[in-house]
Amino acid sequence: MNWNFTDILIPPGESLVASGPVIAEIGFGNGEYLEHLARTRPDCSVVGIEISQWCVTKAARRALSAGFRNVRLIHGDARDLLRYAFEPRSLSEAYMNFPCPWPKRRHTERRVASPRFAALIGGRLAPGGTFTLATDVEWYAEQTRDAFLSSGSFSAGPVERNPERDYVTKYERKWREMGRETFVTRAVKTAEVSEPDTGKEGEEALETTANPGIAQLSLSDRLRPILGECIRKDGYVVIFKELFASGDDAALISVISVDEGFEQHYYVKVVLSGSRWLGKLDSIGHPYRTPGVRASMRAMSRIAGIEF
Repeated sequence: MNWNFTDILIPPGESLVASGPVIAEIGFGNGEYLEHLARTRPDCSVVGIEISQWCVTKAARRALSAGFRNVRLIHGDARDLLRYAFEPRSLSEAYMNFPCPWPKRRHTERRVASPRFAALIGGRLAPGGTFTLATDVEWYAEQTRDAFLSSGSFSAGPVERNPERDYVTKYERKWREMGRETFVTRAVKTAEVSEPDTGKEGEEALETTANPGIAQLSLSDRLRPILGECIRKDGYVVIFKELFASGDDAALISVISVDEGFEQHYYVKVVLSGSRWLGKLDSIGHPYRTPGVRASMRAMSRIAGIEF
């Protein structure tokens, strides 16, 4: 059977567009709980985030087979995608079901039991929005509750032991048969998070240059000085790699940007329009407009006189 995932997968670089409440499940595995949310909450957009490509494929097939039209999936690391794929205060609920607790000390930052993750979730939840974690590791549930409370933006009741759940996943059923306990912590957003929105970078205006020294240069000569340029600032690095010119009225520049470990490879397209050189992010790479990506656009405006 041929599967068309166009309507269910959110391409890299694109943000979710939804008209109703948005529910996110982080690390949805085989998509079982995601399917439950889509079936019982037809008025909501249900968005799954998963780092495993195979799990994304299985969940996409599952949702399409069931005929759900309110499910969208994103492939990647939630620590990056929550920041760049969702607008602030756009989520009404977020769930994580039995994630890896990352018990080793060197993996502390991977845990949801961290103030950084609490701030990240808090920035994307609407006022009164909820985050729910289910786990079979008691200390993980307790640490997660404490991390969300310490952020100052959430309230949370005691961790629940073996609570009645609206849906019991395959793994939870298996663990119950083995006599293992489950724990659930639920946090409610009560105040705005103080974390700055690093994805907007202050909404700085893109500058264009009026340097007369480049006004008469060909496109290739305009862009060649930027090749190999490396921009390093706190939080991001940008490198301009290659130039691909098509005649003297269009070109692509390949760029790499890394924002706090979130690496993107993309192209900037430049074309001649009348007497103006216009640039835009090419659709091939679908980059998120992180601080690094915006810095690459400003650099091209400053050095080559490209307008965005």
